Amino acid sequence: MDKKKECEISQEKLEIEDNGLEKALKCDTLSLKEADPENSTIEAVRLVVPLTDDPTLVALTFRFWVLSFFFAAIASIVNQYYYFRTSRGGFPLYFVNLTSYVLGVALAKILPRGNITIGRHSMSLNPGPFNIKEHALIGIAVSTASNTAYAIDIITAMDLFLKHRMGAVGAIVLIITTQCLGYGMAGVLRKYLVNPAEMVWWSNLVHVVFYNAIHNTDEFKTKKMVRGWSYMKFFWVVCGCTFLYEFIPQFMAPLLLFFDWVCWLNPYNKDFWAMFSSMAGGGVGIMSLSFDWTVIGGYTLWLPVSTQLNQFSGIFLSYWIIVPIIWMKNILGARTFGRPLTPRLFHSDGEPFDITPYLNDDFSLNNDKYNASTPVTMTPMYALVFMYSFIALTGCITHILCFHGADIWKTWKQSRNSADEDIHVKMMKDYPEVLQIWYAAFYVVMAGLSCMVCEVYGLQLPWWGLLVGLAMGWILAFPICAMTAIAGTGPGVNVISELVCGFMFPGKPLANMTFKCYAYMATWQCKELLSDLKLGVYMKIPSRSMFAAQLWGTVIGGVFNYVTMILIINAKREYLDGTKDDPNGLWTGLGAQIMWGSSLIYGALGPQRMFSPKGNYHFIYWGLLIGAIIPIVQWSLSKKFPKIKWSLFNITIFAGGMSAFPGGLIVGLVPSFIVFLVWQVWLFRYHKNVWSKYTFILSASLDTGAALTGLAIFLFLSGGVSPKLSFVFPSWIANYYLPDGSNAPYLGVNRCGAFNNTWTGGVDE
Repeated sequence: MDKKKECEISQEKLEIEDNGLEKALKCDTLSLKEADPENSTIEAVRLVVPLTDDPTLVALTFRFWVLSFFFAAIASIVNQYYYFRTSRGGFPLYFVNLTSYVLGVALAKILPRGNITIGRHSMSLNPGPFNIKEHALIGIAVSTASNTAYAIDIITAMDLFLKHRMGAVGAIVLIITTQCLGYGMAGVLRKYLVNPAEMVWWSNLVHVVFYNAIHNTDEFKTKKMVRGWSYMKFFWVVCGCTFLYEFIPQFMAPLLLFFDWVCWLNPYNKDFWAMFSSMAGGGVGIMSLSFDWTVIGGYTLWLPVSTQLNQFSGIFLSYWIIVPIIWMKNILGARTFGRPLTPRLFHSDGEPFDITPYLNDDFSLNNDKYNASTPVTMTPMYALVFMYSFIALTGCITHILCFHGADIWKTWKQSRNSADEDIHVKMMKDYPEVLQIWYAAFYVVMAGLSCMVCEVYGLQLPWWGLLVGLAMGWILAFPICAMTAIAGTGPGVNVISELVCGFMFPGKPLANMTFKCYAYMATWQCKELLSDLKLGVYMKIPSRSMFAAQLWGTVIGGVFNYVTMILIINAKREYLDGTKDDPNGLWTGLGAQIMWGSSLIYGALGPQRMFSPKGNYHFIYWGLLIGAIIPIVQWSLSKKFPKIKWSLFNITIFAGGMSAFPGGLIVGLVPSFIVFLVWQVWLFRYHKNVWSKYTFILSASLDTGAALTGLAIFLFLSGGVSPKLSFVFPSWIANYYLPDGSNAPYLGVNRCGAFNNTWTGGVDE
């Protein structure tokens, strides 16, 4: 029978048949689809983002202001607290989303219906049921507050190592400006990096499914999972099982976190240890396994196939082929430094390099002392990382220009023609837009305050140097953000900013830290805010409400980051600056030490010395040319052989995989690749309906359960709440240690490496 005729019949029998209402609803849905068949051009977006909206829902409610302040303050305090702890933890956003939903529903039941009036503005205390838009906006505000402000590294390093504390006003201005400059950039770029359908911003799809599932929206009411479960029942079951399981690899059996089984074939051979041990052993981690979901990651279920193939290929080439060759052939004295992967600097004889004896009182380099010593060297792999980062950066620029430039130019020309806009952007026309002048004015104010804080508070960076850093952020923000929106990942600008400032201001470590912070954070925050704006489009959150929520979260996060930092430094200074060792091993200033050490390397020593044409590492600059040329060659070949999809090879993502160290050690490549093959290749190809139904909610539930386990272990088993709540799981085969706390005769829990350098093979005579 014709579906329309069936709908008409079911409507006539609506009062008689028990299922008439359900059929009538299906009829309405069918009519809507026939009336407006337009949908996103991106398949994954069509599968998970509803084409519905309720303009009557208010996002900036009284409940939003209360709950966002509460969770943003807690998130910023907890994450700043973790910054100074040896055991890293986090405040999971999914935990915030779950808890804020419970509290939001409770407030909707207990708050009175009256209004609260401030001046000429009035707001209802309880506008009705807790709705999906205010819930999503709470999550966005908290996410902007939860990350520890990068400027905290500068303030902490000055306080700990220079014994100089910036005034509270200057410090907060430094934090807020570095966090907010990205707003103006995001506002200007939103037409080109948010509005087009091709700019997916893939990680947002997980959040879209989560919010719609927990609020049981119309689009999700009829969707049933295995055994007829609802979306949220499926989420809670998987999340709970993951939470319980993760106690095994994260606490009870850390051997399963670093399962370096190849090492067991010859555990006392140094070459085996260097090649097959992973994080716990200090090696490359070839064929290493991991049974911890936090290592595998939910992104393997949904990140585009081409992106993951490029990443895996880069890791495989770099760490399974290039590094073993360098180590076994002792290229550039690789074996001299003791292990293939380490970011430390050394003297030419392999002794670790300490820059302190070569500094003047003002922390600038004493050239006479330095020139009288042996030259500074680094491991070949660490030098290659710089080259790979240059390949990724220039490759990003030329790849976007070659393969997406025409589409971006078309988008620019069509930006005033609403007929060509994405359906979700068209639906946002119901809400007033944030004017471009708002973003421009905001950026100018933040840039002016940035110049002021650099000039007034002795950061060694003159105003014109800051403007160079900001210009650098503008130039690189567009290709980096476009790459992230399209492919799900993109390069960073921290290395290039350090090098540029090192050439501009040699011998000035504070200038190097400040320049890097502004250049890097402007680009990074722009990327994060653009991603939030795209989530707002998917969730149909009014643009002005989004602007207010992002700014609100940023200010809360910055203030509480600073206050928490001051309190911790005042209480634990001697542990953080290295004067004393913490007897409980809970407190560390490692984050600030890394930032300070990097500023000394690039600011005090300078790239002129480290990467001079007469040295061993000048080859890193070839990365700039290699990255720029490869996409151009691909584009030329695509014109000659158009049937081949040349753009699928992305040198930026490939080089990003090659430079996974030191940002992320190579652990769990094999299980991640297996999950990717099963889910993204086999299931997507042969059971696409299953993939579309389960992918994003499964990713959210697995990641949430694993994150909650880590939080619970840190707070209640590792001394997070109190040193008294610090427990060590009893020694057994998967958590082996001796009464003195050592892992003798093996080096680490992964059973790879001889204790006290007692090797039986693979050691140079």
